[in-house]
Amino acid sequence: MVVAINVGGNLVGFFLVQLLIAYAQPFEHWQGFAGPSLKANLAILAILVPSAMYFLIVLARPVDSALRKMQAQETVAWRSLQLARRRVINMPFYAAAMNLAAWIVPALLFPFLFKLHTVKSPWTVAIYVIYGFSNAAMITLLVFVLLEHACRKTVIPVLFPEGRLRDQKGTLWLSIRKKLMIMYVAICLIPMFQVALMISSRAGWTFDGAEACEALRSLGTFSWILFAFSAIYGLWLAVLFSRNLSQPAEEIMAVTQRVKEGDYDARVHVVSNDEIGVLGDRVNEMAIGLKEREEIREVFNLVTSPEIGREILSMKPFEEGEVRRVTLLFADLRGFTSLAERLPPRDVLKAINSYFSAMTEAIVRHNGVVLQYVGDEIEAVFGAPLDNALHADKAVDAALAMRAALETLNEQREAEGDEPLRHGIGIHTGSALAGIVGSQYKISYALVGDTVNIASRIQDLTKEMAADILLSGETYRALTIARRVSTPVEVAVKGKVNTLDVYRLW
Repeated sequence: MVVAINVGGNLVGFFLVQLLIAYAQPFEHWQGFAGPSLKANLAILAILVPSAMYFLIVLARPVDSALRKMQAQETVAWRSLQLARRRVINMPFYAAAMNLAAWIVPALLFPFLFKLHTVKSPWTVAIYVIYGFSNAAMITLLVFVLLEHACRKTVIPVLFPEGRLRDQKGTLWLSIRKKLMIMYVAICLIPMFQVALMISSRAGWTFDGAEACEALRSLGTFSWILFAFSAIYGLWLAVLFSRNLSQPAEEIMAVTQRVKEGDYDARVHVVSNDEIGVLGDRVNEMAIGLKEREEIREVFNLVTSPEIGREILSMKPFEEGEVRRVTLLFADLRGFTSLAERLPPRDVLKAINSYFSAMTEAIVRHNGVVLQYVGDEIEAVFGAPLDNALHADKAVDAALAMRAALETLNEQREAEGDEPLRHGIGIHTGSALAGIVGSQYKISYALVGDTVNIASRIQDLTKEMAADILLSGETYRALTIARRVSTPVEVAVKGKVNTLDVYRLW
């Protein structure tokens, strides 16, 4: 690929330039040089083409070797891989340097080899040298862009699957600004300069006595050939260069849209080490960072809950808090301590996790938030951190769902030969201070106040009253939907002077 692009591009350029030279100096004093110059160019071409092929093959050998090993799914040594990566990035620059030398050296040597100092007009020699320099720049840039485009399409994605070309040490690169300036010089400035050069030279020859008609005729032919060459060359170069810019930019836009929609696995295929390539690397780093943050958030939500996670991530000062009217629910397994003594640790862990999973699902389904698991106890809140005017109804619905979930879980356990589980649930409504509590080492979202203590005490009363669900009079009066409950029972609660009314939920 490298040899075909480089040699092919230079051969096309060579024959086009020879065609232009044939009309550049059509006068007698030039004819003595035109023939030997063409023969010398052909001789040099016969030497340069094989030399260029050998030089390019040697340069591309580490890249070719690495690609063959990758295709055969063999391991490529780290040093070999680094060498291949450097070579494939620098290949267009190496080829450009070689092409410039191949075009410029003959332009400088021919005037001396063919003794052009004897030519009547020194301006003729200067035109030939300057014209050779301008053609060298045009052909070199064309081959450079072609080779860079081909490497980006075929080789770089294989050797740099994760991008980060700029991080590869020992490589060359051009900024987009420099590339645009070089494009301007090659497409616009050099052809205009060549036309101006030829017009100036024709005018000088006419003043020296040459036929004006002959000068104008050759100038017209030269201008049309140069126009056709420059138009095709400029269009081809502009299309390749614009594609090298637009395709990565469009891919970056598409990937950022996918990331915006939540697809954090989207990646930009970075194939350049210019500003757009660096931008692609940064987009990939952003997507990786967002994915890691989302994974942390998911784990964090498992440890707490999405609502509490947002509250903690808001990083409100610990001293702040909100007094909310909420409903607290406490659930506790009965006889689990003795059950744990009889079972292997793995079975204990399996039992407690299956219970927590079923109960939490019922709580979350009714807009509750699990604050914490303490041993075999669950503490949940309804109405915080998000407001919910029906928090008492939601808590009672959750308790009924927990009762049904425990019956289903026990059916599964009995079918597997395990003992059934029992629990007690206490519900109380009141005001509590909600907010972030803790220290610089550990924080959590919690509710503080007498309401929390009473809810826990009511849960303890389920043991004495042989009930699975008890709710306080405050909760009962806060309900908006009629429930099947027992007559109120006046009970004394540990730590409280006044008695409370509690209801058994049927």
